[in-house]
Amino acid sequence: MEPRGVTKAFAKVKRRAAATAAPPRDGKRNRGEGEEGGAPPFLRAVCACVLAAGLGRARAELLASRLRAHGGRVSPDPADPALTHLLVAEDVTPRRLLRLLEAAAGPGGAGAWPAGGPAPVVVRVTWLSDCVAAGEALDPEPYRLDLPAREEAAGGGTPLAGNGREVRTPPGGGPVERGAAPAVATPPGPPPRTAQEETGGGGASDDDNEEEARPSGAGAVTATDMEALLTSASRSSPPEASGHMGLPDQAAAAEVRSGAAGGQDPGASAAPAPASLGRWVCAESSERKRVNHNAHITDKLEVLARAYQQTGDRWRALGYSKAINALKAHHRPVATYEEACALPGVGERLAKKVAEIAQSGELRQLQHLDPSVGVIATFTDIWGVGSKTAQAWYQQGLRTLDDVRARETLTRQQQIGLRHYDDLLLRMPRAEAHDIERTVCTAALAVDAALLCVACGSYRRGKSSCGDVDVLVTHPDGRSHALALPRILASLHASGFLTDDLVSHDEGGSQHKYMGVCRLPGPASRHRRLDLIAVPHAEFACALLYFTGSAHFNRSMRALARTRGMSLSERALSSGVARGGGGGKVGAGVALATPTERSVFELLELPFREPHERDW
Repeated sequence: MEPRGVTKAFAKVKRRAAATAAPPRDGKRNRGEGEEGGAPPFLRAVCACVLAAGLGRARAELLASRLRAHGGRVSPDPADPALTHLLVAEDVTPRRLLRLLEAAAGPGGAGAWPAGGPAPVVVRVTWLSDCVAAGEALDPEPYRLDLPAREEAAGGGTPLAGNGREVRTPPGGGPVERGAAPAVATPPGPPPRTAQEETGGGGASDDDNEEEARPSGAGAVTATDMEALLTSASRSSPPEASGHMGLPDQAAAAEVRSGAAGGQDPGASAAPAPASLGRWVCAESSERKRVNHNAHITDKLEVLARAYQQTGDRWRALGYSKAINALKAHHRPVATYEEACALPGVGERLAKKVAEIAQSGELRQLQHLDPSVGVIATFTDIWGVGSKTAQAWYQQGLRTLDDVRARETLTRQQQIGLRHYDDLLLRMPRAEAHDIERTVCTAALAVDAALLCVACGSYRRGKSSCGDVDVLVTHPDGRSHALALPRILASLHASGFLTDDLVSHDEGGSQHKYMGVCRLPGPASRHRRLDLIAVPHAEFACALLYFTGSAHFNRSMRALARTRGMSLSERALSSGVARGGGGGKVGAGVALATPTERSVFELLELPFREPHERDW
């Protein structure tokens, strides 16, 4: 396959206006007034500093360029006396902002601004995004962030807005009340965006992509990764104060059975996360997900994401996945390049595609996909065939499944995948997944009545259909799980339930995994994928969390653990983890006791989320 990727070579044509909506680079712009290109200068009265903390340098630079493009001036210095506005990230709290301003003043500084002068209006960056979208300077009051009152003014009386300066009346807005109680005004538009997403692992549930290896040196949690793990749905509404759910601890077995049965507690469902957590995906209930206002965009981007995934470009596929999640959770349809750029996980190039779809209804790149993409997609749908093998087959001239069947060098797993191709591609109804779980658990309990057996993946998350079934098995004594697995498999083979063996191996010596194909009794039954994972009882809670998924939920939880000096895997939650400059572990830390899933959430200071609330 050509190195060009999923898009075939084609003659350059004039791009639609939507695709060229991106602004020119700063270096090509008059940095003073920025009225080039016909952009209306409705922000000419604004002189602002964009505080990069919480935004990342790339996004801060983009916002600054948008301000210049509409006549505004940008100062890199938050202490600049000419400032009219200070733009801050959506998730910055008043106290954190005060610390940032004090840090900007330097050692011995009294504050970011000289006492006695007019202070700039502190607003969240959504003010600028909404101004650009509206084509006019909006009243900043709904977006305003007040600093906490730090001390009484000299001469006594009214505390000022935390900086010892008179607050300036914002251009286009009404006077700002002095001495107001410190509060964060809630903007009507997209709200708090917080530190967000992660870099590592995903759930191994049936319809989740397996987690890809990161490029070298990419172990650290980057700002872009973090942003894509935050919920745009949460940013679309004001933060709601809430404590932890405060439910009593339950025994592991009771907790598992509740989740396996889809035990959805209406009272606990969709309970908001504590405001102190910010807006992590893992802190929010997926029940709170809003309607996808951008389905017309995400449907087309998902085609590209799948194409990249199947051609081996898994890193780019993950980038598309993050952007798609942000678009799905956004509170309104995205209509412009600027709006797309403001979303977490959406860079300039992808924002151009979003704008093209939003404004034309089409994506030109989809009309020029390389012909190999469809063929490779068909090949990678064969169990046991990865993107490299599929591309090699294409380069060797194979184009159809019959061409593949004619090969004499297929592995045993590929032969099985080809034989059951149609069955394994078809999702099974929930009732069938339940019957498979019951069959496996009945066989397990016949081997040892003390075994604990539960189906994970999308079945445990309450989905109406499943791609495969993952069954987790453990034993309270911490040893018998490994001895029980071969006996369970022998019983299922003897009954004819297991028809084909794919892979059986040890996961790091403590966990044992079997992957195969099963079929329920009956002439109309189909062959289905089944995974059995036997784990030590001490690792059961973390394994249950991991294999339940979703992958996006798991990535967020692992990212949160990282930010707290911890590490979360399918085996353990560890504290005191030391990492090198590239983010890789240099010290494994100490594994914490996690008897239940709930205990993992508690150690990470998260509200407990039932399995059906993790379906991000």
